[in-house]
Amino acid sequence: MKRSLLLLPTAALLSLSLSSPALAQSAPPPSDPAPPGAPPTPPVAPASPAAPVPPGAAPLQPVAPAPDAGTAAAPAQPGRAISPVAPGASIAPIAPAAGAPISPAATGRELVYLVPAEVTGASDGTALARVGFGVLAGFGEVTDPTAWDVSTVLQAEVATDSGLATLIGLSSAGETAQAPVGSLRLSASFARLDFEGEGSSAYPPLILYVGGKVGRTRFSYLGPGPERRDESLPPTFVPRELVAVPWSVGAAAVYVGEGGKKLAPTLEGQIAFDSRWTASTDTLDWCEPVGDVVRGVDPVTQSTQYAPVNRCRREVLGAPTQSQELTITAHAGLVDKVANATFRAAIGARVAVALNDEAPADVGVNVRAPVYVTLARAPEGTKYRGLIRLMPALSVIRRSTGETDVGGMIEISFLGQRAMFSDNYTDL
Repeated sequence: MKRSLLLLPTAALLSLSLSSPALAQSAPPPSDPAPPGAPPTPPVAPASPAAPVPPGAAPLQPVAPAPDAGTAAAPAQPGRAISPVAPGASIAPIAPAAGAPISPAATGRELVYLVPAEVTGASDGTALARVGFGVLAGFGEVTDPTAWDVSTVLQAEVATDSGLATLIGLSSAGETAQAPVGSLRLSASFARLDFEGEGSSAYPPLILYVGGKVGRTRFSYLGPGPERRDESLPPTFVPRELVAVPWSVGAAAVYVGEGGKKLAPTLEGQIAFDSRWTASTDTLDWCEPVGDVVRGVDPVTQSTQYAPVNRCRREVLGAPTQSQELTITAHAGLVDKVANATFRAAIGARVAVALNDEAPADVGVNVRAPVYVTLARAPEGTKYRGLIRLMPALSVIRRSTGETDVGGMIEISFLGQRAMFSDNYTDL
């Protein structure tokens, strides 16, 4: 029924456009008066607008518009005849009926440029910085308020385990800290738009995400050196480097229910496959002589005394390991569904299962409760806002060595994106 309300004004406007040329045709000129005594001429029915003109008939002469003709025609009403329109007169626009669905122009179906950004710091020392560029485009008939919007986002990402200060260059990393992981991630989101009905919200009821990531990181470590002829001597080690290429692919879905006037329930799910590299946790300390240092003066001989000085370093022992991991995440929550939404909250869990023996952990469970709050909004029309995300979490990890680690963490993120839901397939 609501779709028919949208189509009635369109049908009326189409009927008016098709009828206007026919209404602009003039009536035939009056004939000469009949001579006296001639029989009366029978009345002739007016020809229909589509009737052909007989061959040899006199051309029709234009007739001036009636003096009382208005400059514009009144809006057409369903089921009523359309009044004639004077030639050259403009047609007044038809106002949308009260309570009609939101027009396609209000669904944001234009081309929008996205500049998502993120800076994250966690209490376990990890840090992440991400900046990207994307485009949001709409597809579907412009007269249909239900369609699909598609966004593609390419992001550059840098992560480190040495803390946020190290990531942004305010402090130097330790000698055993590995280089930050640099990655490029391409995500695409498909949002099913449905702005019909009284319970419609500022968010589409279904959003689908797909994406992938590929990165590059450098590992420095001590590897086995050349063998010695005398096997009784200790083994040798040589510095080595390895450039690894971690990658991942995944998909996610977000469902936003109808809910009430202000709040709507949300269900989120994600699945991802990761091929990652992990640095070895073993280290070695080694020293080399670099000279002597003055210890003082001998009280008897008055000669200067020296002591040897060594430079010592700590290096990672062993090459990094490559592991494959399958991750499944599920969240349930609430979102402020009005156009100027101010918060979103959810609770859920992420389960990671190792797919090979090289993974440092066999299984990990992370229970978390992310909360999004709007900090600021960009000028009207830019479709951009600044958010803060607080996410306390409790993790239980079963190591490949048989040990079990239990720990808590809190994560804080500063986000710049177009809505409460991101355009990234890994961020729920």
